Amino acid sequence: MPVNMKLMIASVFVRLAKDNPVDKITVKNLAEACGISRQTFYYHFQDILNVMEWTVRQMIQTALRNSLCAESPEKSIEEFIRISVENQDLLERMLSSQWRAQIEHIFVDAMHSSLLELIRAKQPDLDVTYQDLNLALNFYTYGTIGVVLEYCKNPGVNIEQISKKLYKILSGRMMDF
Repeated sequence: MPVNMKLMIASVFVRLAKDNPVDKITVKNLAEACGISRQTFYYHFQDILNVMEWTVRQMIQTALRNSLCAESPEKSIEEFIRISVENQDLLERMLSSQWRAQIEHIFVDAMHSSLLELIRAKQPDLDVTYQDLNLALNFYTYGTIGVVLEYCKNPGVNIEQISKKLYKILSGRMMDF
């Protein structure tokens, strides 16, 4: 079976990031840890930031795939929270790096795209203008990311409880706590 080189490089990056500051991981270190040449690395990625971007997008795509199959909106939200909790250390390390602004942008862009895809799949007949949809998506994207990143820092976070509360907020029933 052929090796998915992008996945392998990203997996080794994640492993290295557990023990090293993200800023200290170089293309040379990563290529050596993967057992590949720098040329092979550059065939698949432009730089370390591109590896981080690909990794974040893969996390969010996994959450999206799972959320599209979820039996309820709460369970759909729960998938995004679960992925964030499972990858909290990596996300924190990336956000603590010199590339914080870029990582935030990548996370926001990927979440925005995923929420749009989720809305299109779950509400195909939604009748709103592009501007209204974009405004709502921006609000939900930034709010969801902020809450997820803040609450996922806590050990033993109750993913189900947070997803239920977020759903109440997102569905306009904020005061029904």
